[in-house]
Amino acid sequence: MSEENRRELEPRYYRAVGATGPQSEKAFPALARRREKTSEDKFADSQEIAKKVEDFYKGTSPNQVITEQLSQKTKDKVAFSDRVSWLQPPLPAKTAALLIIVVPLILGLIDVLLTGRVGIITSFAYSITLLYLAATIDMRNAWDPVIAGPIAYFFVALILGQLTLSPTGSFLLKQSAMILTTLAFNAPWMIGSTALAFAIVFLRVRRSA
Repeated sequence: MSEENRRELEPRYYRAVGATGPQSEKAFPALARRREKTSEDKFADSQEIAKKVEDFYKGTSPNQVITEQLSQKTKDKVAFSDRVSWLQPPLPAKTAALLIIVVPLILGLIDVLLTGRVGIITSFAYSITLLYLAATIDMRNAWDPVIAGPIAYFFVALILGQLTLSPTGSFLLKQSAMILTTLAFNAPWMIGSTALAFAIVFLRVRRSA
């Protein structure tokens, strides 16, 4: 390179890093090139960071510890889904039979302890459970809640009613009086919820036909 060209280029690159003077205007192209390269470098870094974030959420992070943790969380979610799959619609008949007895029985126990009788809390639990089953049970067993619901309520009332009996008197008379009064008191709930369950099942059967 000739001496003249070298003297022409040196001030440009020298002034591109902060020199001042009459010839500093010639430093702008070099400065622009430096800025452009810096911007490209920063943009490349941003792309690399974005790729790492994407890999992190996809579970493909090069960090093995993070990848194993994400995989374990995924397995836990799948395992939990498998454990509660029997509660997800459409419900099998066994699950429906279990729910229509267990839910009113548990809440009915609270009802008896609070009020001393099988009352509104028990009937409300029965009604909600029955309507839920009517709407979610497998279509092969669509009519089971309507038929088994009142029978389940009878057994729930019979079991919980034992906690309300007095220790004296005839066993048969006490049982008969308890069953009759319990069913008579809760008849609107039982009959109303059973009628609604019948309507729900009837509509489901018609739509599936």
